[in-house]
Amino acid sequence: MMALLQQAGTLPLLGAVALLGMTVLLVRVIFRRWVAPLSAIAEDARLIAMSNPRHRAPAGGAAEVRELTGAVNLLAERFQGLHADVEARIREANALLEEEKNTLAALMSKLTQGVLVCNPEGRILLYNPRAQQLLEGQARRSGAGDWIGLGRSVFGIIESELIKHALNSIEHRLAAGDGNLLVPFVTSRPGGRMLSTHLVPILDHERGLRGYILTFEDVTSRFGAESRRGNLLQSLTEGQRSAIGGIRAAIETVLTFPEMDESGRQQFFEVIRDEALKVSQHLDQLEGDYRQELKVQLPVEEVLGSDLLAAVERGLLDRRGRTIELSAPVEPVWLRIESYAVIQCMLFLIDQVTDFCRAEDLALTLAFKRSLASLELQWTGAALHMEALRRWGMRNISNDGGGASRTLFDTIEQHGGAAWPDRDAITGRPCLRVILPVSETQDPAITGTADNDWGHDFDFHLFETRGEARDWANLPLDRLTVTVVDTETTGLDPDQGDEIIAIGAVRVVNGRILRQESFDSFVRPQRTISDSARAIHGITQEMLRAEPPIEDVLPRLQRFVEDTVIVGHNVAFDMRFFAAAGPRCGVVFANPVLDTLLLECEINVNQQDKSLEGIAQRLGLSVTGRHTALGDALTTAEIFIALIPLLSQRGIGTLGEALRACQSSPFARLTG
Repeated sequence: MMALLQQAGTLPLLGAVALLGMTVLLVRVIFRRWVAPLSAIAEDARLIAMSNPRHRAPAGGAAEVRELTGAVNLLAERFQGLHADVEARIREANALLEEEKNTLAALMSKLTQGVLVCNPEGRILLYNPRAQQLLEGQARRSGAGDWIGLGRSVFGIIESELIKHALNSIEHRLAAGDGNLLVPFVTSRPGGRMLSTHLVPILDHERGLRGYILTFEDVTSRFGAESRRGNLLQSLTEGQRSAIGGIRAAIETVLTFPEMDESGRQQFFEVIRDEALKVSQHLDQLEGDYRQELKVQLPVEEVLGSDLLAAVERGLLDRRGRTIELSAPVEPVWLRIESYAVIQCMLFLIDQVTDFCRAEDLALTLAFKRSLASLELQWTGAALHMEALRRWGMRNISNDGGGASRTLFDTIEQHGGAAWPDRDAITGRPCLRVILPVSETQDPAITGTADNDWGHDFDFHLFETRGEARDWANLPLDRLTVTVVDTETTGLDPDQGDEIIAIGAVRVVNGRILRQESFDSFVRPQRTISDSARAIHGITQEMLRAEPPIEDVLPRLQRFVEDTVIVGHNVAFDMRFFAAAGPRCGVVFANPVLDTLLLECEINVNQQDKSLEGIAQRLGLSVTGRHTALGDALTTAEIFIALIPLLSQRGIGTLGEALRACQSSPFARLTG
């Protein structure tokens, strides 16, 4: 009886357990077939509406959910069409503005003076290649980088007191009603370079300061020449005074005492001779010391070698009706010459070679070797002898602007050049070589920028950023100055000795990627690259043998990222490596840090693929240069910009809100 009662008592318990199991199973089925798919559809719909109209929600779940997915995708099709139409209208409306922008960029790129435009707080909002060349020089490569870039402070490049003094002068002139608002000053750069600088204010309609323009010109050689000429003038005056005084005294004595006997007169003549000899010796010494300064100074300019060749070709065709084959190096060569005089020389030489050597099939080549430029004129015909060239060298080819004529050799020698006949080693044709000076700032890595490589941008929105640098937490995400970073490493664990072998970074200002303002460097490690890491990024030990160590690269990166927010994909991984290398490099990164992986997880919890490729695909972005540091940094920058409207829709619109979202994310402990 008791057994029956016990058995009967367990039946309700078993039933309850079975009911609970069925309930759990039912909930799981409902969640898998309805709840989870509906949450994913909501995320897909937000993604379509806010970031990527081409995205489509994948079909899944129950029949009703699949039907809803189809309806959402149908709406997406309509939305994409409307979005494309609106974008086409916007592109059409912006075509003229874009043309004006490109025209301004092209004009800025061709200016021979360096130009910076800054807002009142000194943030750079426009710069041209010449300014970058003059202010940065070789600093980027040496590690003491004075980086030029949009949103960067000009006070990191030019002493702040100089600019403040110039602005104070302008303020007083404005108050006094003075119309002359240009303030000149001189600033120095590393290596002894001197820059003549002019500051001009940009005023608003109420005559208030809206910003200012800085122009730069390299006057180092001018300063040196003026100093040497000052020394020459001083030597010619003070150095000769005593000798001339002695000569004058001796002559006056002889004239005052005509009855002086012959022996006394002879002594004074010897004094005059000795003092005159001192003057002559002093002048000979000055001529040797200041030989270059005593020459006629040509109005030289920096000329692109290919432009000089083209000018010779035009002159030959227009004035002589002849054609000539031109050849120049791929990398641009800059010459420091008086272009008109050199063109006249080359046209004169071509005329003489054509008449004297019966030259045909003329070819003019610009060669650049060992810091020397050579214009090589080749032809088919008789060879040229040095004696004939000497006779040509004494003939006048032009005047110096003041009426005085100049010979061929005068012009070449005043450029510090030379000319001689030769025979080309490859073709065997007769050849005439003319050596010319190159620019002192000749550096193909800096000056060799083709028109289609012009990437310097401008951002006049930076006029309106006053005070924002002091309130970063409340800055909207699309108004941040960001540096997106990525690294490649020897392995995954810096605590076990793994090291950085490549760093890539790119700046983002006001929601725009500045591809020309990038950082890309290999690093020579002290340990071997693991096989698993090499299989991912393809970097070998041999590729890094000549690269700089982390002690050189990391301080440069710190200068590059200063005053910006650091952004990366799973950036905790990169920051761990920076922290591990920091102590021996003397570097600490105290920048605010955002992680695109954590931000994307905050938006799309139900999306499974969290890889860089998966996120980029959802956002409609293409991935290039995968597993290269700079390539991944560029992709991450595009992801960050695409996430901004999606984050805003979730109530994450400022840097402070984004930082809190990253810190509180349940996925944070899984990263790094």
